[in-house]
Amino acid sequence: MIPRWAGRPPDWWKITARWRVEETARFVPVPYVTKSLIIVSAFVFSYELARSTPDLRRLYEKWGVVPNDLVDWLKSPDVSRQPLTVVTSGFLSDDIVRFASNIVVLCILGIALERLLVRSFDNAGYWMFAATYTASLLGATALQVALTADDTVPFVGASGAIAGIGGAYVMTDPRWAVLLIVWALLQIGGIAALGGDTRLPYYAHIGGFVTGCTSMLLLSALLLRTRGA
Repeated sequence: MIPRWAGRPPDWWKITARWRVEETARFVPVPYVTKSLIIVSAFVFSYELARSTPDLRRLYEKWGVVPNDLVDWLKSPDVSRQPLTVVTSGFLSDDIVRFASNIVVLCILGIALERLLVRSFDNAGYWMFAATYTASLLGATALQVALTADDTVPFVGASGAIAGIGGAYVMTDPRWAVLLIVWALLQIGGIAALGGDTRLPYYAHIGGFVTGCTSMLLLSALLLRTRGA
């Protein structure tokens, strides 16, 4: 099915556009993916709040990403939890301020982007959103590990994936870049740490943002080409 455009999309990049649906203007899709991410993240964070500092340290060391360990695993892959930590680390958080700011961005830009995609591409929009989030998480981890390969301190948090969702939405509406700047400042200046020994993944923010922007452009181009738009 060809996306239902209210007129032809603008030529910005000739790929993405601020999608507006004429026939289904009153249809408000349920953001299943975003809601699931928020619920799971809130559940995990509540679990963290109930842990002592030593327990948190062990939790981060076990399920966070330790760059040096992941690099060693890549050199000699085996059956271990190392690849799984790339995913699990994205649901952990070591700081209340950073966790809260991530949830705010998900509630605003995450829900808006998911609804925008579903209204434009029907159910394929859900897969497009999920793929963008996943790719952003992987891209964020890849850049952080590549630039801190010798680091033995784990890093956790969904900031890389959140940056990717923000970047993807900015590709459709650049005005929201202001919110991302505020979010980035809160990420850097978070002060309400839970007490576990972790590293703030600065490079993950950049990796996630670039991956999110790229994913939005590539997936949009692919779906538009597939549907003949």
